[in-house]
Amino acid sequence: MGVVVPEQFVRALDGFEAVLAATPADRWLSPSPCEGWAAVDVAGHVTAGLLVVEMRAAGRPLPREDPDWRAVAGADPLASWREVRGRVMALLTPEVLDRRLELATGVEMSMREWLEQSPLELLVHTWDLAQATGRAVVFDADLVASALKTAERMAPWGREAGMLGPEVAVPDDADDQARLLALFGRSPAGAPVEGPPE
Repeated sequence: MGVVVPEQFVRALDGFEAVLAATPADRWLSPSPCEGWAAVDVAGHVTAGLLVVEMRAAGRPLPREDPDWRAVAGADPLASWREVRGRVMALLTPEVLDRRLELATGVEMSMREWLEQSPLELLVHTWDLAQATGRAVVFDADLVASALKTAERMAPWGREAGMLGPEVAVPDDADDQARLLALFGRSPAGAPVEGPPE
């Protein structure tokens, strides 16, 4: 049987997990580029995002309030992530991937289509975690190009909803990764983000 789960989604999960696995135990409280967030908060936030995928895949209602990111990350953020990821991947059957969803934006799409857009947030937060722990990360060009197209569609709505800070200016010759980060309020040079992180 061929690939069932969108390949770019899996690659984005792999990229985040690689940075998570490389995070030293003494760096979880290091500040991230998002104001007020440490590395452990980024880990918990992304793991909580994967919990949302699990809830949608299982047909369960979504929570009304955000969880405590650090509680989601737990004492071992990598183990917490891998446990949730394992459950999610087991749920993503072809039938589940074909299920229709209505998103917070009012847009309806299949679970597969939704996951095809998910690398956007995964990439941005992988960069956040890498920055918090003193690492550099360069994403595959095709992942970034696809995420940038999604970001250009979603960013105006995200700002209107108060979920994104202001866009950061980048040079005309900036590459797609820099443009993606800037659109989500991240300075490619690593300056702190002002405003609510997405």
